Amino acid sequence: MSEESFVYTACPGWGDHDYCALKTIVKDGKIERMERIVYSAPEEPDGHICQKGCLAGRQPYDPKRLRKPLKRVGERGEGKWEEISWDQALDEIGEKLCRIRDEYGPDKVVLWNLGAGVPAQYSFENLMPFRFANTFGVTVPLGSIGLDNGPFYAEFYNAGSEFPRTVIDPRIMVGTDLIYVWGCNPIENQMRCAQNLVRAREAGARIVDLGLIFDGTAGFADEFVAMKPASDGYLAMAMVNYILQNDLQASEYLLARSIAAYLVDDETGLLARSEDGGFLVWDANAGAPAAVAAKAGAYPEGADIPLLGTFEASGRSYATALQKLKDAAAAYTFELAAEKCGISAEDAERLARDWVEAENAFILSGYGLRYRNSNETYRQFLLLGALTGRLGRPGSGVFEALQLQSWPLVFNDLPISCPDGVAGVKSKAVRMAEWFAAAEADDSPYKALIVCSGNPVHQQPDRQRWLDVVKDMELVVDYDVWLTDTGEIADYVLPDLMSFEREDLITGACYNHLILQEPAIEPQVDGHEPVWVFSELAKRVGLGDYFTMGIPEYIDIRLQTPYPLIAGIQPPVTYERLKTEKMIRAAAPPEPKYTPYLNPAEVLDNETGRMEIIYSEKLADLGMATTKVLEPNKIGKSTEYPYQLFTGRQRFFMQSSFTDDPITVKLSGETPATRLNPAQAARLDLAEGDMVEVFNERGHVVTRLVLDESVPDGTVHVWFGWRRRQFEEGTYAEITHQCAGQDSQGPLEDKWFADWLAAGHHPNPYVEAMSSLTGSTDCYWDSWCDIRKFEGEVTPNPQGVIVKEA
Repeated sequence: MSEESFVYTACPGWGDHDYCALKTIVKDGKIERMERIVYSAPEEPDGHICQKGCLAGRQPYDPKRLRKPLKRVGERGEGKWEEISWDQALDEIGEKLCRIRDEYGPDKVVLWNLGAGVPAQYSFENLMPFRFANTFGVTVPLGSIGLDNGPFYAEFYNAGSEFPRTVIDPRIMVGTDLIYVWGCNPIENQMRCAQNLVRAREAGARIVDLGLIFDGTAGFADEFVAMKPASDGYLAMAMVNYILQNDLQASEYLLARSIAAYLVDDETGLLARSEDGGFLVWDANAGAPAAVAAKAGAYPEGADIPLLGTFEASGRSYATALQKLKDAAAAYTFELAAEKCGISAEDAERLARDWVEAENAFILSGYGLRYRNSNETYRQFLLLGALTGRLGRPGSGVFEALQLQSWPLVFNDLPISCPDGVAGVKSKAVRMAEWFAAAEADDSPYKALIVCSGNPVHQQPDRQRWLDVVKDMELVVDYDVWLTDTGEIADYVLPDLMSFEREDLITGACYNHLILQEPAIEPQVDGHEPVWVFSELAKRVGLGDYFTMGIPEYIDIRLQTPYPLIAGIQPPVTYERLKTEKMIRAAAPPEPKYTPYLNPAEVLDNETGRMEIIYSEKLADLGMATTKVLEPNKIGKSTEYPYQLFTGRQRFFMQSSFTDDPITVKLSGETPATRLNPAQAARLDLAEGDMVEVFNERGHVVTRLVLDESVPDGTVHVWFGWRRRQFEEGTYAEITHQCAGQDSQGPLEDKWFADWLAAGHHPNPYVEAMSSLTGSTDCYWDSWCDIRKFEGEVTPNPQGVIVKEA
């Protein structure tokens, strides 16, 4: 009898920022089962596997996989294909790219490479398209995509940097007293976070869920506080006001680590400066301003420095930054929070009091807020952490994002993505809203679209924009494992290999470990991995000299990093060593567990070197130096479309992955559904099982109706993830709000993008990944709609048929 063996594999269910590595058990050349990975100490208990991971080993054998390259033979979107060889596909694609480049310019080719949900997201699925883009000279429409932006905005205007401040180790929650899970659903969607929430509660933490839907996290929590959509900032600012009005702030912490005591010039709204450019504080002993040593330096010796107060000197009036915040926050009362949030003023005050009085506490928000005002809301969460001295303090903190890793690991990727160096990058970055405006115009300059990862026609909002953009293009190519909604409108579809069938370096969220992904099985289809695909395509467009290496050589380049947690591994880590050992622990300390702001002597990347969340001078010209609650763009603004469209995802799918597996489909209810509160349904004369149409000015979606008291009155919930062909008609992606769009990218977002560039960052996400999350706002849930009984005849939507909706 043959014996079992194993390799490590990046789970195909990546995408909710767990990025699990799994143990793939193989017997007789076939995948036998999936198991959780067992790390070395001290991370041994922290491998994870969920139901998607357990089912992942079925996917390579799915008969619905793309099996050979496809070429369109009918009208675009008609669903008529012929199978062709890889040589024919790449020859024809290469010839068309060369013709477009020579006739119109290389920037008339657009390359889309959004890695969410692609294993391994931080490896060759991303790096090889980057290398091709930056040598060929394509246009990159990913700048300011409008996805998960809020935490990065908050960190930029607090600390001057974004990553790795959004990375955090969820194990730090264990031993805390109070956790506010605010606006996200980790119990159903983030296994690593869920496991540590369970551990935290077992260790005595009280968990309060503040959110829109009574979901799995609400059911797990000790208390659920139902919030109206996009209202979270009103409660956060009422809590800020409570802290400051009652003098409950962590004064020593703020003085040491923030600009709370820095003086603001009332006339200019800018931080006051000495003649030599230093910042000023007030010295109560001298009754005059005093200069602070440069960039997070020492305060004047012997000075008595107040955190609050207004002052006059040399004919100018000043207030401390904290006083400015206190004055601005005074408008946010518990009564206002009650009105806006739909909770009682007593509950709002209790939540504020509990937050302050808990010895240790966390806010866990995790990309959960997807409204026009979410950027500022994340800033307010971070502010609550700073005011109470919880940022970087053991047992306390703020999880703005759910980048649930451990110590961040930085690889030597620039030589791979930018072989001619940053100065030699040829790709052209265009912010998303501007790109769409040009691409949708009658005289669009863009002639070709190559989709390397992601499924924008399905996953991105306002589906019709994508159909309009590609309809007159000369070439559309999709590279994927499945024939997706994007592939259905392509001219060529190229089959990718799954993570079980190819070698790679697993680098995302591996809990202080570097892991080699080895093929578990032989490829089950006539597909190829990205190093081969882009090397072969490069040869056909005259770029072959840039693509002469194989996977082992590229991995060795990635490992040649000066980053101490990798460079400090002894003996040095190489591809050959990984090949032998499979998994190697980084040179990270066993304790403390990683959390931002861990070092109290840290000098931040902004101008002051201190936390600026109290008063962000860069935003003064927009009246946003002290944070304020912004209104949503759509919700509650239309009489024609009075309801909120909510497209929250459910736990059995991962983005649009696993939507074809019969087990996950069965667990998900077998067909898509719209959920509605029974009271709302009764007013609309709708009943369980009715066929309903959810619609707005952009399009519609038709599904069966499910009545569910967990959905708040006024909200229409259509599950995210289902493919378009699984709906009766339409899809939720037709009616979600544009992000980034011209009405969701305003002066504040433009300012953020300009400030990002002024800080020395590169505008191209293929050079600097964070630029794709800069200068926009996530608006998926800031979408309006109406709902009615569907009286028409249901039009079947079989695989491969694209119908433009009226």
